[in-house]
Amino acid sequence: MDIKGIEIICCIALFSLMVVGSADATFGYKILLEGGESIITENEDGSMILTIQNVVPYGVIFDDPEYITLLETVLPDTNSTMNAGVVLSNPDGDNTSLVQVSQLDYSAETKNLTFVIHPLEFYEGSILADLKERSESLNPDIVRNAHVTRIYLEKGLPVSENFGDINRCMDDCERYHEKPTRFFCEMNCAK
Repeated sequence: MDIKGIEIICCIALFSLMVVGSADATFGYKILLEGGESIITENEDGSMILTIQNVVPYGVIFDDPEYITLLETVLPDTNSTMNAGVVLSNPDGDNTSLVQVSQLDYSAETKNLTFVIHPLEFYEGSILADLKERSESLNPDIVRNAHVTRIYLEKGLPVSENFGDINRCMDDCERYHEKPTRFFCEMNCAK
């Protein structure tokens, strides 16, 4: 067996150890969407509707290396629920909150992104861990005065029990797809 073969076996073994640690193991991406001012309204059920105005029509996918793609290509379908970190900034500071987002609606015409958010009580993942450290409750004063709004979506890819199939699928994505479209191929692997 040559050195390349040994390296591949070691990498597979290491990745298998990481996956075995949890039945719910996930890996994925953090996606940054940015816009201007925000409007937030509270619903009777405790959820809120957040509208980000003047959204930049591109999303940044934090991967190795990072890349930029059209906003519509990174938004999940409207029935998806995702964890996210919302960062509202004004001259007095930032307000960072971990939330669950759903019912995303983007209008290319108005450049507004609207979704329903619920405060996230508990977060155990790793994709948004850096935001968890500084997370606090949404501050209505900062929301009203926010000049810049950033939302970091957690797009997790579950590791299925049939690890070999997902691994093969991911390898095919890397082999046959350019970086900007590889993300979508990998998302299909997880289904």
